[in-house]
Amino acid sequence: MNEFKEIQWSSDEDKAMLHSRSQDNETASWTDNALRVMDDFDLSSPVQLSESTTLMDAEKSMRKQSQRYACIHNRNSQIIGVLALRELHGRKATQTTTSTQTFWEELTAKDLMTPLSALPQVSLKDVQKSRIGDAAATLKSSGRDFIVVISDGEVYGIISSLKIAELTGESVNVFHLPSTFAEIISAVTHKELID
Repeated sequence: MNEFKEIQWSSDEDKAMLHSRSQDNETASWTDNALRVMDDFDLSSPVQLSESTTLMDAEKSMRKQSQRYACIHNRNSQIIGVLALRELHGRKATQTTTSTQTFWEELTAKDLMTPLSALPQVSLKDVQKSRIGDAAATLKSSGRDFIVVISDGEVYGIISSLKIAELTGESVNVFHLPSTFAEIISAVTHKELID
């Protein structure tokens, strides 16, 4: 113990505020920096699931970690999509079970995920210069609930419409647009199901 020195200390304070790096408990403004609503994967790892994970296991994982979404990866550990917790029992799940004539328990994460190529992808540098309102406008114009933030060819974080609503207290009015031929046919055939 001779090589260590005592750190200078005192007992002066009888009360103090708890320091928190996160500003999440404060209401955010549309003009605040967009980084404020980004889930930064350097600070907190997302739920990561294999594309072959069953929906039941996906739901258990997301609920256990209190996450609203999971990043879906392929056999090469590359992110290929995002699976929202709310989609697991939503319209798309019902349509998929009906069209494939399978049970919900047989569906996999890949069956319900939104492919990475269907999500808006922005650079971290652009997010650093943007405001929360800019992120909301991007979500609204893309018709998606997630923005994937890329840095050096890697997924650095995700911005979600729910996090923006949670921190600003205002909803992002995302009108979900069909992006695949199957989604377009379904939207035309079942107009009552459009969000």
